[in-house]
Amino acid sequence: MSSHRISPLRCAGLFAFALTLAPAAHAADKFRISLDTNPNHVRNKGVEVFVAELQKRVGDQLAVEVYPSAQLFRDRDVPKALRQGAIEMGLPGTWQLEGSEPSAAVTALPMFYGVDPEITHRLMDDKLGALVNQKIEDRLKVKVLGNWADAGSIHFYTTGKEVRSYDQLQGMKIQYSGGTTFSARIEALGGVPVMIPFSDLPMAMSQGAIDAIASSREGVRTAKLWDSGLKYSFDDYQMMAQYVPLVSERFWKKQSPDVQAAITEAWQVAVKQQRDMVKQVELDAAKTLQENGIQAFSPDEAARTEARKKLSQSQDALVKAMKIDVEAEQLAKQELQAANVEF
Repeated sequence: MSSHRISPLRCAGLFAFALTLAPAAHAADKFRISLDTNPNHVRNKGVEVFVAELQKRVGDQLAVEVYPSAQLFRDRDVPKALRQGAIEMGLPGTWQLEGSEPSAAVTALPMFYGVDPEITHRLMDDKLGALVNQKIEDRLKVKVLGNWADAGSIHFYTTGKEVRSYDQLQGMKIQYSGGTTFSARIEALGGVPVMIPFSDLPMAMSQGAIDAIASSREGVRTAKLWDSGLKYSFDDYQMMAQYVPLVSERFWKKQSPDVQAAITEAWQVAVKQQRDMVKQVELDAAKTLQENGIQAFSPDEAARTEARKKLSQSQDALVKAMKIDVEAEQLAKQELQAANVEF
């Protein structure tokens, strides 16, 4: 009986051939998240929670990378970056999305002015939010992960002039970071809207280019704008500014149902914690602003209601000009009326 000996060289060749037949190990999909706020910002903190929750669920199936401080893109460029596959996720503000899908601006319409943030949450976490999310998905070719994250309530902050009533806003040059609804609100209240990116504010303020800004308390706190001359706040609760969690449709469709479920579950855990963070941050920021010499005044509910009624006179024209979906506007009206909001 003869035996056949396989040479070491042939053995190595057979092993290499066998490897080509074996299924290749699946490389983790990149999951790049773009933010244009700094790591200390409450949006970034919420994303940290999301990433931790996601990794608990998917392990090394996704290679998650967070890029803060506009290292990759500014929020305004996120929708395009998602379409092109340059990133997998971003959280732009509604004011950054309204140019692409006008209905994203529904909560910035006059009928929401001065409304309790909890009412906004209730509406946007239910039928109204579902409707708007569907329109965003259809228009931008993205997946909206779920409830929107909070940026905080928007107020006016002034430099050299204390504002205690709405008529004192007349003629003031007021900065806003973008969005037709922001500009229209400032103009309807008697101010002169001046669009300046938030990052350019210190220079604009030092040069006297503006008299006031529209911002959240957290925005003022993180930028330390008291060092640039802010002295007063007019806390009118213009709107609850929010960020929309968008994921690339191309990336989303590649994932298994289990991974998709893990991403949405992780987001729902994170967004609840992020909103709680914002509540605390707003309290902490108010204290910090006071400690740094910013004097606050807030119009009472009756004054805000009168301002809302005044602003609402221009709503029909604004909705038409912006091409906001009529179905979304009508549903918002019905829901607000059911919540006893007058406009």
